[in-house]
Amino acid sequence: MKKIRNFKVNLRVREIARVIKKLINTAELPVETEESVQRACHCYSKFIMPSVIYDTFSKENMPFIYEKDAPSKWVAQSVFFVTIGVKLEEEYQKNEKAFGEHSKTIVSAIAVDALEQAKNFTQRLLSGEAEGENCDVSRGVDLPPDLYEEAAKIIPIDKIETSIHEGKLVPKYSNCGLFYWIPSGKKKSKK
Repeated sequence: MKKIRNFKVNLRVREIARVIKKLINTAELPVETEESVQRACHCYSKFIMPSVIYDTFSKENMPFIYEKDAPSKWVAQSVFFVTIGVKLEEEYQKNEKAFGEHSKTIVSAIAVDALEQAKNFTQRLLSGEAEGENCDVSRGVDLPPDLYEEAAKIIPIDKIETSIHEGKLVPKYSNCGLFYWIPSGKKKSKK
């Protein structure tokens, strides 16, 4: 089992702005809103505290099997929980209108992007580990909420200050999923 806490994620301002356009249903953001997005990303980035905990299990030793979107020849699964913590939400609640009328939407888009970046970081870590075993890692697959408890039995989520309450992950911006390991067919070169 591996745990990584408080690593840095780089917020993608353009991606966040694109999400906000969809959420407020507009083709172009007003200049003030674009500036608010940039200021919010700069301000809130220091309150994003991503943490991930994961473990990898061979197909034979997996305590539960989830094969939705599974590649045909997978040999192991890495189950993970990732969160961005509660500091972002706490800071937003101190001044909910700090970045104008769309502050809530902006903060939500920032949180979603930060969580996505944390999942991507996890995938890069696992890809490095899988390469050492002559495997590739699939894209991430989110586990459905009815499997959170099963996953929490094998991954100590309290180590990243995450819990399950009424079938939902707490803090709000958390995720549970897995990556499939697939044999790559490449042999490791001897050095």
